[in-house]
Amino acid sequence: MELATVVGEGMNMNPKRSAGVAILGLGTIGSAVANLLQKRAPEIERQYGLSIEIAKVLERGPERAARGNLPGEIVTQDIDEITGDDRVDVVVEVLGGQSPAADYMAKSLAAGKHVVTANKEALAFHFERLLRTAHESGAALLCEASVGGGIPLLVSYRQILAANQVTSIRGIVNGTTNYILTQMTDAGATFDDALKKAQELGYAEPDPTADVEGYDAVYKLSILASMMAGQHIHPESIERTGITGIRPEDIETARNEGQVLKLLAQATLKDGRVTASVRPERVAQANLLAHVKDNHNAVEIVGDSVGPVVLSGQGAGPSPTASAIVSDVLEALRCGSSATPPWTS
Repeated sequence: MELATVVGEGMNMNPKRSAGVAILGLGTIGSAVANLLQKRAPEIERQYGLSIEIAKVLERGPERAARGNLPGEIVTQDIDEITGDDRVDVVVEVLGGQSPAADYMAKSLAAGKHVVTANKEALAFHFERLLRTAHESGAALLCEASVGGGIPLLVSYRQILAANQVTSIRGIVNGTTNYILTQMTDAGATFDDALKKAQELGYAEPDPTADVEGYDAVYKLSILASMMAGQHIHPESIERTGITGIRPEDIETARNEGQVLKLLAQATLKDGRVTASVRPERVAQANLLAHVKDNHNAVEIVGDSVGPVVLSGQGAGPSPTASAIVSDVLEALRCGSSATPPWTS
C-alpha cells in the first residue's frame, strides 16, 4: 500500500493512501457497489485521504465489467489472481449462496485481505470459521449489509456489545415479508396478490421461498445471535415458521384485538443459553414494531446497562446495501482488524 503526504485544501491533514478493492460478482449489488465507489471516490479522497481503485473483479467474462462501468481487463475467473494480488486490500464478496462464497472469503482472509460481505447465508453457516480466520490473520471481516441493508445496525450493535451484556434481540429483519403483511393488513390483499405486487416492485425474488418461508430472517438472526452469545448459533438450531399460512381472517382477528401480525426474529440469552426463533407473531398496536411498514426493518436490542435500543430504516434494495458495503470498505481500511466483531467461542 502506497503512502504519501497530502498537500490538500482546507483542514485535510490525512496522509494519502492508495487502496485496492476487488469485487466478487457484478450482479445487481456488485455493480451498485462499483458505481457508488467510483461516484464517491473524490469525496472519499478529500475526507479520508484514501485513493480507492477497483483493482480486480471476479466474473465469468470481461464483457460483464460494463455492469459496473469498469474496464474488461480487470476481470478474472480465478480467485487466486485476487488473493495473490498485492494491490488488493479489500475483497467485497457479493456472490451470494454458501459455495464458493464462503471458501473465497476464507481464502481472502487467510491471505491478509479485509473482507466485506452482504452474504448472510454464507455467514450464518460459516460464521465461526470466517471469524476465526479473520482473527488469526489480522484481517477485518465486516458484514453490515448482511443484516438490515442500509440500517447502521451492526456498527451500533458492536458499540452496544462493547459496554453491555445484550440479553435479547427482537425485530423485523425481512423487508419482503413485512411488505406482504403490510399489504394484507392495510389494503386487504390476499397473500398471493401481495406477493405478486412485491415481485413487481422488486422486493421479492421470482422464487420467494427464502423470504416467505423465513430462511432469510433465520440467517440474519443467526448472525445477530452469534454476536450476542460469542458462539456460533447455527441456523438449523433456530425455530422457523414462515408467513405462507397466514390468511386474511388471521389478519382481521389480530386487528379486532388491537394487534398486527409481523414476522419476528427474536433471540434471548439467559444463563449462557440462547433461545431463538423466527415466526409470525401478534404485536400490540402500542408497540413500535407494529408501525414498521412496507419493506422497512426494525430491530430492538436490549443491553443490561443501556436498556432497549431500537434501530429502524429501509432494509433492502441495491442502493441501501451498496451504501452499507462502501461504509464497511472504509471502516476496514481505516480501522483494520479492530473493526471485526470480537469472538469468544
